[in-house]
Amino acid sequence: MVLVLEDLHWADAASADVLLQLLPLISQLPILSVVVSRSDRDSQGWRLIAGARDLFGDALTEMRLSPLTSDQTRALVANLLQIESLPPETRGHILTKAEGNPFFVEEVIRMLIDRGAIQRDGERWIANAGVGAVEIPDTLQGLLLARIDRLPQESKRTLRVASVIGRQFGVRILERLLETKTA
Repeated sequence: MVLVLEDLHWADAASADVLLQLLPLISQLPILSVVVSRSDRDSQGWRLIAGARDLFGDALTEMRLSPLTSDQTRALVANLLQIESLPPETRGHILTKAEGNPFFVEEVIRMLIDRGAIQRDGERWIANAGVGAVEIPDTLQGLLLARIDRLPQESKRTLRVASVIGRQFGVRILERLLETKTA
C-alpha cells in the first residue's frame, strides 16, 4: 500500500495530530508513505515530518527539491517557449523574474497567451511585436492577481465567494452561495 500526503504544509492541527498517531502503525505494516511539503517549519504539518524523523530515523529518505538553477530554468523556458520571434531580452526577463520557479514560468507563458502576445500558428507558437511591451509582475502572487483581474465579473465573483469558503468545499455549497444575491 502507498499512502500519499500532499501539501502537508497546509494541514490543520487536528489532521497533523491524527497522522502523528498513525505513524507507529505505518512502521509495523507494509506501507510506503510519500509526504510532500514545503520547508515551512512553522506549519502544523511540519510536526508530522519531525515525528517521522524521530520514529523512522535512517529508514526515512528525504528528498529536497531546490529551485531550478539558471541553466535549468533556461532549459525549461526553451522547452515551454519554443516560440519563434521571442526576443532574447524577453526570454531573459522571464528567467530573471522566475528565480528558478517553474510554476512562475508556466504562468508567465499563460499570461502572454491570454494577452495575445504569443499566438499559435499551426504547430508552432509565434511571439508578436507587442510581446516585449507586456509587463510581467515581480511575484507569482502578482502574476496570478493580474490574470484574475482580466476575468469576467461573474468569474471574479465566483472566485471571491470560493475564497471565503476555504481550500476545499463541495460544488453544491458554492452554487448555493452564488444563488444568494449580495446586497
